Amino acid sequence: MLTADQLIDLEELIVAELERVRSESDSSEKEREAISPDVSIGRLSRLDSMQMQEVAKEANRRREERVVRLEVALDQLDEGIYGRCEICGKDIDFERLRITPEASRCSQCA
Repeated sequence: MLTADQLIDLEELIVAELERVRSESDSSEKEREAISPDVSIGRLSRLDSMQMQEVAKEANRRREERVVRLEVALDQLDEGIYGRCEICGKDIDFERLRITPEASRCSQCA
C-alpha cells in the first residue's frame, strides 16, 4: 500500500511528466509539416524527408498515448485506486511507479 507521502510524490511526478511530454509535442510540430511537391529537392532527399516525417508522426502518436495514460493515472489518484494492478489487483511497487508512473500492471503481470 502506498503511503500518503508516496502518493504526493507520484502525483507531482505525473504532473511534471505530463507537462514535459506536452511541451515535446508542441516543439515537434514543425517536424510533422508536409513537404510540398513543388519544393525543389532531390528525389532521395524527398524520400528521406518523408521517412523522417513518418518517424515524427509515430513519435507524436506515442506521446499522445502516453499523455492519455498519465491522465488516467491522475484520475485514478483522485479516485483512490491508483497503484493497483489491473490484472491481479495487487499493489504495484512504488519504485516501478516512480520509473513508469502510468504503469497499470505489477511487474509480475506485465
